[in-house]
Amino acid sequence: MTLPKLISTLLLVFGITIFLQAQEGSDYVIIENFEFEGNKKTREKTITREMDFGIGDTLSFKDLQTRLEKNQVLLLNTGLFYEVDLTVRSWAEDNRVSISVKVREAWYIYPIPIFELADRNFNVWWVQQNRSLKRINFGVRMYYANITGRKDLLKGVLQFGYTQKYELEYTMPFINEAQTLGFTTNFLVTRNREVGLRTINNDVDFYREDDDFMLRRYRYGFGLTYRPGLYQQHKLEASYFHRVVADTVAFQNPDFLLDGNTKQRYPAIGYTFKHDQRDLKAYPMSGFYAEAEITKEGFGLFKDHNRLFLTGTYAQFIPIGEKKKYGIGLIGKGRVQMLRNKPAYYSNRALGYEEDYIRGYEFYVIDGSDFGYLKTSVRYEIFKKRINWKKAMPFKAFKIMPFRIFLVTNFDMGYVNDPHYDFENPLANDLLLGGGVGLDFVIYVDKVIQIEYSVNRLGEKGVFLHYNLSF
Repeated sequence: MTLPKLISTLLLVFGITIFLQAQEGSDYVIIENFEFEGNKKTREKTITREMDFGIGDTLSFKDLQTRLEKNQVLLLNTGLFYEVDLTVRSWAEDNRVSISVKVREAWYIYPIPIFELADRNFNVWWVQQNRSLKRINFGVRMYYANITGRKDLLKGVLQFGYTQKYELEYTMPFINEAQTLGFTTNFLVTRNREVGLRTINNDVDFYREDDDFMLRRYRYGFGLTYRPGLYQQHKLEASYFHRVVADTVAFQNPDFLLDGNTKQRYPAIGYTFKHDQRDLKAYPMSGFYAEAEITKEGFGLFKDHNRLFLTGTYAQFIPIGEKKKYGIGLIGKGRVQMLRNKPAYYSNRALGYEEDYIRGYEFYVIDGSDFGYLKTSVRYEIFKKRINWKKAMPFKAFKIMPFRIFLVTNFDMGYVNDPHYDFENPLANDLLLGGGVGLDFVIYVDKVIQIEYSVNRLGEKGVFLHYNLSF
């Protein structure tokens, strides 16, 4: 515990003690006002919107410290701050208290260099692609966060290398006085000289031509959000997709966009509901997360794409012990394609992409129309420290680095239903089992590196690396 936090805690305990003596028999306080410090850009109303109590609310004495600590985590989850400290500033005789809200704002305007792998994960690039530098993306992401002090975000991407990408996105969480309605809009263009042509034996077969682009993608989107409380959000989003492949791609795999087509165009509309009560979102130790989504792609305008999906996710995180050094994590997800028509190969993805994978199967993709999986983890915190880089770190926002290490045991199971392409991919329509042990490194609260030794049902073993270092 740092000296300022120790002093704040002692003052809080002292204040509670004095007040209890003066107000014997009282078991509550009333929030009279907030005193803010450090929010040079963020509006006070934006901060209080992210807290679960406000002016005029009544809190019990015995839960006061717990509620303050909980709200510190809620404010850290916004991504607007690197440090948050909530303490009782003053006590009045009529049970009214003033709460000090001290924050250290994160950077709001910064370019992030892009140097990332184009493959599904680090393990595929290192082993299967022989660490090829042709499979690297490079460029810059420009973030302008909290432009108006309302937690809004403007993101631009200029990327070259394996995938040429040009993207612009703006999100405004709140546009009304009640801070419940918001919107997001985005535009994306990508081009690739290499494309995953087909999947054989659950491995992607790539095709490349250096003098032409094999795949071009365009996306335009607009969404409305409704957030009635701290933990729930509704989102309605409409998008338009346009994909173009080279003639050689359609010739070699007529199913790539179906029927030998070189173009695929369709509008899509989706509704998503989220309920998020995790403590720290990047690496939660307690709480739960639930998400339900329904998406309709294609409405008969172009007759080359017609799909309807239902997707559900539920995650539960259970702390063990008062200090929360031990914890259990359970994550389940499933997707069902309601319309049973044959999808294009390009749209037939299931497991093996991004966060949807089974441990031990990192070298495989399992395509299909429907899938489900359950991931389980038992975690133990073996190291925790706040590292002060002092003069070694020139950027003030990064001088203090919270750092934790967890010892983890994992076990996953999943299943993919593929009624159309399974004859080429034996892992589809079969039970997938995998797990092992690993170390998780949590840096700056929201950046995670995972090193895992895993074994799958095929008896294959390996050390795998996963990471989430997004800003």
